[in-house]
Amino acid sequence: MIERIRSHWWLFLIRGILALLFGLAVLLYPGAGLVAIAWIFAIYAFVDGIVALATAIRMNHADGSWGWLLLEGILGIIAGIFAAVYPFAAAFALAWLLGAWAIITGILAIASAFSARVHIPNEWLWVLSGVVSLIFGIAIFWSPAFGLFALIWMVAFYAILAGVLLIGLSFRLRPTAPPPTPAATA
Repeated sequence: MIERIRSHWWLFLIRGILALLFGLAVLLYPGAGLVAIAWIFAIYAFVDGIVALATAIRMNHADGSWGWLLLEGILGIIAGIFAAVYPFAAAFALAWLLGAWAIITGILAIASAFSARVHIPNEWLWVLSGVVSLIFGIAIFWSPAFGLFALIWMVAFYAILAGVLLIGLSFRLRPTAPPPTPAATA
């Protein structure tokens, strides 16, 4: 098994170089990373909208209210088209959604900690986690680019670190001397 892996050491080298180049490209061109996030969301929202629309149309014959699902499908398609046409606006909308989520979960964590403080010792850690979430959400609303670029930087640093590690692995796997021939060992 190890010999098979060693004979393909150069594949790890290629993967490492690609990851390293990707990470550096995201650091050098963070706007392109934001556009990529927006496009992924656009594709998801559009396809999800089509599926919701198809589900609503198929449910037309069943009992129950399917109008909300129809509306959800239409709005999903519109959101997908909007994100594809205006990717930077969509990226900032996602940042605001992330900020709102962080604020709401922070408030709920603080409230939960205070209500559970008679049962849980050291609930200040729970309160502190809520405060961190609240501060993060406020920072994103203060500067939506902060949240987006934090995400971009995390992806970039991950890719760079993974690339360097894969390159290091490839050199450890690379044979240093040619394998002995069967005649030489006899």
